[in-house]
Amino acid sequence: MTTGGSQGGGPYGGGRPGQHEAGQQAHQGPASGAFPAQGGQPGYGGNNAPTSVYGNPGTSPLPSQGPYGGPGAGAYSQPGPAAFGPQSGARPAFGGPGGELPPQSPKKGGGGRLAALGAGALVVALVAGGAGGAIGYTLADGSDGSSISTSSGPLGGDPNANGNNKPVEAPAGSVQEVASRVLPSVVSIEVASAGAMGSGSGVVLSEDGVIMTNNHVVSAGGNGPAAKVAVNFSDGSRASARVLGADPISDIAVIKVDRNDLTPVTVGNSNNLAVGQDVIAIGSPLGLAGTVTTGIISALNRPVLTSRDPGTNTTSVIDAIQTDAAINPGNSGGALVNARGALIGINTAIATLGGGEQQAGGSIGLGFAIPIDQAIRVAKELESTGKARHANIGVSVRPSGDSDAPGAVVTDVTPGGPAAGAGIPRNAVITKVDDRPIASGDALVAAIRSHAPGDTVTVTYTDGGNSKTAQVKLGTLEVK
Repeated sequence: MTTGGSQGGGPYGGGRPGQHEAGQQAHQGPASGAFPAQGGQPGYGGNNAPTSVYGNPGTSPLPSQGPYGGPGAGAYSQPGPAAFGPQSGARPAFGGPGGELPPQSPKKGGGGRLAALGAGALVVALVAGGAGGAIGYTLADGSDGSSISTSSGPLGGDPNANGNNKPVEAPAGSVQEVASRVLPSVVSIEVASAGAMGSGSGVVLSEDGVIMTNNHVVSAGGNGPAAKVAVNFSDGSRASARVLGADPISDIAVIKVDRNDLTPVTVGNSNNLAVGQDVIAIGSPLGLAGTVTTGIISALNRPVLTSRDPGTNTTSVIDAIQTDAAINPGNSGGALVNARGALIGINTAIATLGGGEQQAGGSIGLGFAIPIDQAIRVAKELESTGKARHANIGVSVRPSGDSDAPGAVVTDVTPGGPAAGAGIPRNAVITKVDDRPIASGDALVAAIRSHAPGDTVTVTYTDGGNSKTAQVKLGTLEVK
């Protein structure tokens, strides 16, 4: 599952293996914020070709976000990740003149297996198909992110159009108007790697060719960037791209094309979103570039486990924006925007009803996006250094197992780590990070990863039946 929404430039907020739980199944996994990169990699190195300095857009005057809530990762009951394999269908072969890609089964390994679940169970699936100068990000003026409006004026499809076959001008504030502005900033991406092919979506960050997408899009289901990456733009043009950096932990990647005439997206915030506000998803589901769907924010701060590899202790948990806007394979890396076109999240995963081995369905109205605050912070680091840093609290945890007293039980504390320095002991039960309730180990992971190294958070925990708080300055996750 995934996250979404960002403020662009502010500060943002580890340890050793511990136990986590997803649904009813207990399993061994890394501690909160302490997960190594996929395949044991510290993150894919870039080509040391920084292209621009990101601006700081500040915040837009949206209503304050309510208290964090909702169930933890246990609400999804999935025993493992479910990644879509390379997409088959009527898409031109990579670099070729046309034709259909041969049908390919989902890739086993790297992305994990799609687990067979009982009737009614949910499984999380990643939604990749088959597997200029200063950027000046701007905020939507006075956006409250809601109320997609219509107009009393003429609309396309009205009778008595007097023979005019030109599209009717979009009413201000309508989905039509927002889509027309955002579509040029959303691209479709094709990748080829070791005989596997895949597709996904991306969002243009700068006029000079910097594009953000998901790590699992550019890796084509493998443990490193794909050998070939091509980008298709809304005007029908196409260009080859190189990977500046990719990060399996956050599932964010940054690529670059040699263009200086692109239309950057308007970057919004994710720290002031509200459940129920209108959103629009734009991407290339099933290779259908420029697809627009609408919905609302269904939940915030949803801990979503997208991958776990017991062999390498690799885990990816995102602090997701949940939406009912239709998201399907190929939407990965695409835009989730508010009702005024400000980017608030990167569409990444869906929940789907469990099926048989290697089966994965489409949207059932449970989509997940990486909040833009976290995504932009990681993207900046990937563009400039090819790697991303992640916050570390220095504990291993498991769920409390007590339905009357949910939380994350500290099974180990890293000597000299942030938690140890703050006096948090073993067997303590962490119940809050700042004002956010912590109901599970995955919830703690998501909360810590939403911050940057160096951030200070207030941790509430119980020790011997006594409630205590500690100020913890988060460290930097050391990936081995």
